[in-house]
Amino acid sequence: MPRFYKNPFHIDHHEGRVISKEELDAKRQAAVDAKTIVSWKSPVHIFKQRSKKYFTKVTLYALVAILAAIAFGEFFLVGVIIAIVFVVLVLAHSAPEVIEHKVNNMGIISGGKVFLWEDLDSFWFDKRGDERLLIVQTNLHFPSRLIIILTTISERTLLDILEKHIHYHQAPVHTLLDKWSHTLQRRFTLD
Repeated sequence: MPRFYKNPFHIDHHEGRVISKEELDAKRQAAVDAKTIVSWKSPVHIFKQRSKKYFTKVTLYALVAILAAIAFGEFFLVGVIIAIVFVVLVLAHSAPEVIEHKVNNMGIISGGKVFLWEDLDSFWFDKRGDERLLIVQTNLHFPSRLIIILTTISERTLLDILEKHIHYHQAPVHTLLDKWSHTLQRRFTLD
């Protein structure tokens, strides 16, 4: 069973020693105060304006799933389906907020959260629809990946900076779950 608690210590992979929470907090504060090499602003997640057809399909799929759940006597599942549909519809209607991303000599700051270089494992670039993405694999339990939309910044600029600190993958690294989700997205398009 996984444990979701914070360790009282943190391993500094560059120095190969255990550092305390106070030292880690001091490093994170120093990263916030460090000189920014490059920064840009982008939405928190990819947003696509949806048509009426999309909302109709979501509602119909939900109704079929709810009727099937009722037929099998799974009334709790009906509540879960309604909650998921509510979240999907709210996310499809509301535009995401815009946050700032910074890269400095101590790590990446995304939306005010600091990720030190020793917390980061590797990175690659990907494309979803019309959006270019920077994907950074972390050594953390959560988030295990940072997915950052590249708006005004070029991939070459980021490649030159990030490659000095963390490993670069030429092609996207897809896990089994990624492959399944891409297959489902291709087969069950809602637009």
